[in-house]
Amino acid sequence: MAQNSLRQRGILGIMLIILFLITAITGIMLHLKSHGIILQPRGVLKVVHWLFGLGLAIVAYLHGKQFFKMLIGLHKRFKFFQIVTWIFIIAAIVTVATGFIKLLSPVKIHGLGLFHYQAGLIMSIAAILHLVHALPTLPRYFRHKRK
Repeated sequence: MAQNSLRQRGILGIMLIILFLITAITGIMLHLKSHGIILQPRGVLKVVHWLFGLGLAIVAYLHGKQFFKMLIGLHKRFKFFQIVTWIFIIAAIVTVATGFIKLLSPVKIHGLGLFHYQAGLIMSIAAILHLVHALPTLPRYFRHKRK
């Protein structure tokens, strides 16, 4: 595999971590409203959450595209990782879909925000488990081969 491709995978991995953290933190901050805690400026939080969530969805898609064949090929060897990754993929699709519905819907849909939040929590837990399992491999994407 080309060194640039390895470096690109590593950069995408780091981008995923940063985008995930910002999206998850702003999502939790926005959810606090349902518990009577309103953080201001709420409009800015919504925009940051939406932009970083969109970035996360795009970079996660690229990451998945890079590793999908490997995921399928290693399904017998890493069953836990395989299950966590599929839970993450499904929860991510549901979270992104409900986020877009919330964003584009002209009316407020009862319960959709809570469902989006719950799907986001499931996605976050699966992402953390996926990351803990995959993180030890990240440094190898940045090692230089000496000739």
